[in-house]
Amino acid sequence: FTSVLATLVVFLVLGFRANVIAKHCIETNWNEIQFLVSNGSISIDLQGVNVSELSVTEYNVWYQLINETVKEHGITDCNLENEMKKGVEGTGLAFITFTEAMSHFPASPFWSVLFFLMLLNLGLSTMFGNMQGIITPLFDNFKFLQRRKTLFTVVCCILGFVFGLIFAQRTGNYFVTMFDDYSATLPLLIVVVFEAIAVAWIYGTDRFMDDIEDMLGYRPCFLYKYLWKYICILAMIGLLLASLI
Repeated sequence: FTSVLATLVVFLVLGFRANVIAKHCIETNWNEIQFLVSNGSISIDLQGVNVSELSVTEYNVWYQLINETVKEHGITDCNLENEMKKGVEGTGLAFITFTEAMSHFPASPFWSVLFFLMLLNLGLSTMFGNMQGIITPLFDNFKFLQRRKTLFTVVCCILGFVFGLIFAQRTGNYFVTMFDDYSATLPLLIVVVFEAIAVAWIYGTDRFMDDIEDMLGYRPCFLYKYLWKYICILAMIGLLLASLI
């Protein structure tokens, strides 16, 4: 749910930002076109036309009519898709693109606080899952660690914090990009696909549901069996193929 909410917020804000930038682009181009017409550099009939009041779509239609005349003067079509792609990768998404977009919101400090709290909660929820994925198998396989469960968890958190300082250095952005390109996309998808196949088809969904029933005291809905066995695997293979293509 947190990931879905974050995705909705991200694309809503990106769309708002792209629309604001495109409108500013239209106003700048309109002033430039008026200047070029006034000094005789181009010949366009502007009577009854006020491009600054047009929507982005209407401006794009109008731009196609004068494209050949104004293109050589650096006048662009202010395309929304191109604006959406600017500065939306890596750390620039959260700390540059969103900061710029939030400044255009009414009561921008309020929305900025909500957005960065959402980022904080998203990061914490992710780290809880990652940490549990590390320490739980160790507790299950090494019983003596269970006697020092709190201490071992704190040590793991401290080690994670120390390794995380790499990303906070001046060269941290390069490490973020490297990890994002080589460990957080394609390799992660491949690992997850094989994990799903191992649980659903090798270990077996029925045995897996029996284990969950032993731990929770009740058996999960039967739909999960078919989701794990077919839908999830097909969806992840689809994402993997999309990443490769």
